Amino acid sequence: MKPADRQHIVIRLDLVEALRHPGCALCYLAQQKSQRYVESLLDSAVIDVEQRDVWRDAKGFCPWHAGMAMTTPQAASSLALLYADVLADATQHLSTLTDLLPSAPWQQPFRRRHIGKRVQLWLRTWRSRQVCQVCCLWHEQEQLYLTVLLDDWHDAALQIAFAQSSGLCVPHVTRLIAHGAAHHHLRAFLSAQQERWQTLQAELQEFIRKLDYRFAHEPYGNEADAWQRVIVLMAGLPGQPSPPPS
Repeated sequence: MKPADRQHIVIRLDLVEALRHPGCALCYLAQQKSQRYVESLLDSAVIDVEQRDVWRDAKGFCPWHAGMAMTTPQAASSLALLYADVLADATQHLSTLTDLLPSAPWQQPFRRRHIGKRVQLWLRTWRSRQVCQVCCLWHEQEQLYLTVLLDDWHDAALQIAFAQSSGLCVPHVTRLIAHGAAHHHLRAFLSAQQERWQTLQAELQEFIRKLDYRFAHEPYGNEADAWQRVIVLMAGLPGQPSPPPS
């Protein structure tokens, strides 16, 4: 078996396993994979000069992965070393801008236009950060999961797991449609996804019905957390990486 075929099978098995967890399977995988990527980067970036350059250009992690890194056991020393580089670069960058500004109020009118252009240039340079390394790694992996999900949609185990799951969130459904707009399995997948959303819609309506005082005595069933699940469905799990620029 070719390595690519083995990877394909592993990814399909990952999907089947992820579909057994509550919520969107791809959001779940993003969280699990990102945690591993964070741990791996913290281990390797400290001693890898090229990675430290990339790290500095990206100004560290994005907010979500920074929070994940801070809760990673025994990561304090690696984070201190890596972010010392980031802070030194930021301090130098700020110093460059400080030197551009007038030191006395009377200088301001004569240099306003020149200063404005230099400030805008500084802001553009500062904002043009590279994408968080963990986000980059996950975006590449996500494309593989989207490909396998469509390519292997005929697989019985995958279909059964999907039918018993919550399906995908709206952000990941839209990404899958964009990724495989002409795929021959897209229609079948979307039909299955529609059934998942219709099930949630029915549970949400049942939850709303029981808000009526006439039915308030009825115990809640599966619909008890439908109001929470619909929010996650529409937005994805909190802190998910933003999609890559199109």
